[in-house]
Amino acid sequence: MFNAFIFYKFINGDDMKTIKIALTSMFLVLSSYASAVEISGNVGLSSDYIWRGMTQTSGDIAVSGGFDLSTDMGFYLGTWASNASAGTASMELDVYLGFSGEMAENMTYNVGYISVIYPGNDALDFEEAYVGFDIYGLSILYSDGQNNGPSYSEIGYSTEAGPGSFSISHGSYEDTGDNTLVGYDWGVGDFTIGFYYYDFEADTAGSMSDDDGAYVSIGRSF
Repeated sequence: MFNAFIFYKFINGDDMKTIKIALTSMFLVLSSYASAVEISGNVGLSSDYIWRGMTQTSGDIAVSGGFDLSTDMGFYLGTWASNASAGTASMELDVYLGFSGEMAENMTYNVGYISVIYPGNDALDFEEAYVGFDIYGLSILYSDGQNNGPSYSEIGYSTEAGPGSFSISHGSYEDTGDNTLVGYDWGVGDFTIGFYYYDFEADTAGSMSDDDGAYVSIGRSF
């Protein structure tokens, strides 16, 4: 299916539909003025699908992949899917759009909207508006859950280390729990191999339980 402190919130479903239509229209209009449009894809295999510190495949192997369309003006539109274990749903499908760019050297931003869909279990579907910054390896993310959904905030840091890169992050998911992720990504030829350790601490008032563990992944972008 992992960057600010503040974002706007839409009060009802009509507002949510309006912003999605507006963003989509803006993307199509501006992309027509762009001198270059790029299509990219990705595939991945992981020993577990961990999202915000919680397994999405009950500890089983996850197979994922997606496609992105982006313009040289910074606008993007994409989709990503993975197998999942969510009630009667066996798949997660993400659709997102937004724009990103560089504010200054080694300082970037990313603003967008994502819809997470579980075919076969509509009750689990949710949407978020997000905004993030990356400043010299320091990342800050805020995702605002739509329709009174929970918000998520995260801060992290990544740096080059040996043949790969080291990263660490800590996030807080409203009414759910906190999570910490430590990882190392190593590029081998056209592939990226990742080694990760996660720790999840559930809110005492929630239905989740504490969990921690390690997983590995291999992926390729094209």
